[in-house]
Amino acid sequence: MRLSIKKAAALTLLGAMFAVVLAACGGDDPTATPTTAPAPTATAVPVVAGEAPAPTATAVPAPAAPEFDAEAYFSGKLMRMLVGYNPGGGTDAVGRYMAGHLPKFIPGKPRMIVQNLTPNLTQRNFVWNAKPDGLTMSTEATSGIVDQQEAAAQFDMREVSAIGATSGGDSFWALWGAANLPYVCADSASGKTGELITIADNAASWQDLGSTGFNTGMIARAMKLPYQLLHVAGGLGSSTQKLMLQRGDVNSWNTSTVWSQLPLKNPGWTRDGIIKPFLDMSYSGTTMPSNTEGDFTCDKAEDYLGNMTTELEQFYRYSDLRTSFAKNLLGPPNMDPAILASLRKSMDDAMNDAEFVAGLEKASSINTRYTPGAEMGAAMVKMTNDLIDNAVEYNELRQEIYNTYVK
Repeated sequence: MRLSIKKAAALTLLGAMFAVVLAACGGDDPTATPTTAPAPTATAVPVVAGEAPAPTATAVPAPAAPEFDAEAYFSGKLMRMLVGYNPGGGTDAVGRYMAGHLPKFIPGKPRMIVQNLTPNLTQRNFVWNAKPDGLTMSTEATSGIVDQQEAAAQFDMREVSAIGATSGGDSFWALWGAANLPYVCADSASGKTGELITIADNAASWQDLGSTGFNTGMIARAMKLPYQLLHVAGGLGSSTQKLMLQRGDVNSWNTSTVWSQLPLKNPGWTRDGIIKPFLDMSYSGTTMPSNTEGDFTCDKAEDYLGNMTTELEQFYRYSDLRTSFAKNLLGPPNMDPAILASLRKSMDDAMNDAEFVAGLEKASSINTRYTPGAEMGAAMVKMTNDLIDNAVEYNELRQEIYNTYVK
């Protein structure tokens, strides 16, 4: 049968379409060109049996914490500088100078006032419990490590916020000239049973024995001095101690940093022998400096205890805790690191400013020996731990000194 041209054309077109479909579906035509699968866009992560597959999404980093704006934080604020002694002494003089001049080095230039809170242990407890916002700090006479061992202490010197120490190192024991004691330096009183050398400290019990009574008691014990420790309640800063000497309540005095201050506060006392050197009790490796009226003419404890190895080691093991830092600035524990860093930098800037340091030395007549806050804080952690490690020996010595000398 012959097909019409129209039907033949239709069949031809249908065959062509069928061939195209076969090629597209991967038919068995050996000449067909294979199609290539698209390349993967991510590397496959093998899944370990029993474990969820690792996420393939890229983590988005958390936004950075905003930088601390010290100027905005301190601007318009009122800061308090606590002093644990009565007005007029060396620690009070440093605290008042700091309150008047340190704020200009603090971003935002806040106002600062001084508050005297006695006795010093009460003041330390107050600052320890203050809000750690950088607005409350104290000027301290000593490191506070010995004070921490007192029964009423609430603080731990390993955790306070150390801002910086302006001085430290020197400590001395002196006699009151008007008492006419028959002694010159400590060796002249060794083994004597005559007139008692008396000194005052706040020592209601052996657990309350502070660094003054303990350090002088250690020397009296080692050198067999005719010595008596009088318990006096309340704060015993340098101004109170000087008043007690003048009234005849005691006839000797142990303190730090004040030798250079005496010609300004009490002209003629060292020149005329109203205050007479008895023993240099300075930090190991340092000696008492001269003041404008004369030298400190008595030797160091190590010169008198040279043949007493155990006693010498014990003395410096504990006395250095007091003399290492003086006139230091401390804040409460748990202070925000950014706030503490800002205060430490302000202290660094102030103590590196020649005009500030000259003014501080003029106002207090105390030689500066600056220790930055971070260095001071690390040292206090070590020294406190050392004292805790020697707690048994330390407490035995405190009990012996208290029972032997406190009246």
